[in-house]
Amino acid sequence: MIHTRNHRSLFTLATAAALLAGIALLSTGRSRGVSAQDLNKLNRFVQSSNASDAAMRVFRDGRDRIADEDWERAAKRFRDFIGEYPKHKDVDAAYYWLAFSLKKLGRSAEAVQQLDRLTREHPRSNWIDDARAMRVEIAGASGDKEAIQDELEKSNQEMKMIALQSLFQADPARAAALAGEMLKPDSKANPRLKDAAVALLGQHRTPQTAAMLTEIARNQSDPKLRRTAIFWLGQSRDESAVKLLEELAGKTDDVETARTALFALSHHNSPRANEILLNAARTSPSIEVRKQAIFWIGQRGKDAAIDDLMKIYAAEQNIEIKNQVLFALSQNSSPAANARLMEIARGGGDSKVRQQAIFWLGQRGDEQTIEALIQMYDAEKESDIKERLLFAFSQSRKKSALQKLMQIAKSDASVEMRKKAVFWLGQKRDPEATKFLEEILK
Repeated sequence: MIHTRNHRSLFTLATAAALLAGIALLSTGRSRGVSAQDLNKLNRFVQSSNASDAAMRVFRDGRDRIADEDWERAAKRFRDFIGEYPKHKDVDAAYYWLAFSLKKLGRSAEAVQQLDRLTREHPRSNWIDDARAMRVEIAGASGDKEAIQDELEKSNQEMKMIALQSLFQADPARAAALAGEMLKPDSKANPRLKDAAVALLGQHRTPQTAAMLTEIARNQSDPKLRRTAIFWLGQSRDESAVKLLEELAGKTDDVETARTALFALSHHNSPRANEILLNAARTSPSIEVRKQAIFWIGQRGKDAAIDDLMKIYAAEQNIEIKNQVLFALSQNSSPAANARLMEIARGGGDSKVRQQAIFWLGQRGDEQTIEALIQMYDAEKESDIKERLLFAFSQSRKKSALQKLMQIAKSDASVEMRKKAVFWLGQKRDPEATKFLEEILK
């Protein structure tokens, strides 16, 4: 597989960024709808009960009302369940989902009453942790810092994450100070809690949190936390962060930090951020840093970015860098990017670079590109290029590519090309290709 390592590293960074963006995005009680996570939790509970008695019919009706986001009727059905079946084994779940419905209605005080009743009357319930989490979410929205502090002083790390997020709603300054304590070297907070603390500092931007993120990005001993801080500095769109990101992008002795800084810079639309990316792509002593900068230039998705990539390509002698430019162009769906790839594929440059351009053109798969590659095959003299074109045809689902392979297999002037076309036809698993091969065997 071409570029396997590069693809993996880019995927890892993109995945990490997505995960970081999701850290601490726990329910805050402000969402108007029902999340897939909440609905799945309720559905799994209902499905685990095979009972078909009247009580469970009421409970299932409440579930259906939640799925419809009909909070008033959902609350009524769970109240009915509690009132009619107070000794039922699932009454604790009814308390929880009643509180959930009331929270959605904005009746937080009533929701807290139901959660307190669940905790008091059913202390061993499987819903206790969920109830505590909802209680803290409501506390964040209502400013009940005492309830939040109570959870922060307990040892459950998952609950502390929820409590810290709620405190950022109720008292951002106090929450930032606590996050700072969690991030100290002697802190007993687990890695996930520390990571969430950095993410929350990034989501709740104040001069205090900006200064803390800068300090973490520069000096935190844990590289993962340092990269998390860099990511959130990039999300801030704060021009003052660009200078720090430039400094970090230049740390070629710490390639992962430099890569994360480049990713953060790619989220800034300022001319200065673009200039830094271009400078890294052209002059960084690290090939990996240069490749990463080229990738993010391509992701900016503007025609100007395509021009920048082509200038890098024209000035470059390193084949690995040239190939990275081709990959960046391949990720851009614009006609201009396609035209540049086609220009390189047809040109008289390095054969391996031409082959790479053909590979990426073949991956695009549109009819116009395949027709252009067919014309290229007919005009091409170099056997290595013709072989790569055969591979491109074999990967395409277009009928014209299949027909070209069959034509080559049947009548190409080169016996070697005919053999290779037959091989790729055998790999197609297409009824028309199979029929063609059977005809050859007759």
